[in-house]
Amino acid sequence: MPWHSLRGHDRVVTTLRRALASGRLPHAFLFVGPEGIGKRAFALRLAQALLCERTPEAELDPCGRCPACLQVMAGTHPDLLQVATPEDKHELPIRVIRDLCIDLGLKPMSGRRKVAIIDDADDLNDEAANAFLKTLEEPPPGSTLILIGTSAEGQLDTILSRCRVVRFDPLPEPELAELLREQGIAETPEAATRLARLGEGSVARARGLADPALAQFRGALFEEIAAPRGFEAPALARRIEEFVNKAGKEAGAKRARARLVFGELVRLFRGTLRLSVGLEPPGADPDDRRAAASLAEKLEPEAVLALADRCLEADYHVRRNLYMPLILDDLAHDLGKLVNARGRG
Repeated sequence: MPWHSLRGHDRVVTTLRRALASGRLPHAFLFVGPEGIGKRAFALRLAQALLCERTPEAELDPCGRCPACLQVMAGTHPDLLQVATPEDKHELPIRVIRDLCIDLGLKPMSGRRKVAIIDDADDLNDEAANAFLKTLEEPPPGSTLILIGTSAEGQLDTILSRCRVVRFDPLPEPELAELLREQGIAETPEAATRLARLGEGSVARARGLADPALAQFRGALFEEIAAPRGFEAPALARRIEEFVNKAGKEAGAKRARARLVFGELVRLFRGTLRLSVGLEPPGADPDDRRAAASLAEKLEPEAVLALADRCLEADYHVRRNLYMPLILDDLAHDLGKLVNARGRG
């Protein structure tokens, strides 16, 4: 059945079925959880279930074969509305939200319900959220809204208070490994297991980390940052920029590669922090452990936390589509101030 193709989220399916069976299906959901774990695929499957022409809505089990189900998966169903942040924007434009609200106010064209999926809910600014407020408070009859974000804490209060928050967990490593094999991302069980561990529950992250160029670059990057003699911040920034630019001409591909690099740096600093307090990094590669151990010898835990936080800040700026060379220059400068400074003496 269609739900079975979505691994790792049986708990959410059960919760929604109970809510629908009791007649308490919310009119607005906020799906939150790490990126790349299937929240959008789940939203589409829920849209299928609500728009399916063969299976009663109360069963929340789309047939996957009727015209409505096929149209949902093709993205052509007239009663399924989908919006996301445009590639060249860092926020959901207010005009996109206003158009969505107008479309939701129209009667369904082929069924009894309309479903709207708002991807990138993290990118709603105050203006767009206010334009959406009336629709959230008084949705048109028979409409269901699904907002997709990464965390409830990062949402505006006006959005959070009017949605049922549904939390998605990272995919368990065994299930992620199976998915990586099924999708051809990993050719061997050993490679799938390794990528599943590095992917931290995210198919998208594991797919990015499967790039051999990234594996080679991250090793050299870790070695450079952990070198006893320190590193030259401007040179480091240029090397990261060169690697990011090799992702292709598309800005989205470059941002995705930069975010993978930042994520790997955060992983390095997490391992460093564990070693600095006497704990082992979970499943770290030997080369990663050596780099983390070198940093742990000379940095206080507070400095390691600052390093990780600085990488997360750079990731945020990349998501906001700020100027990449400036982000990398600032990041390398700040990392250098902490790593190249005298350690524990």
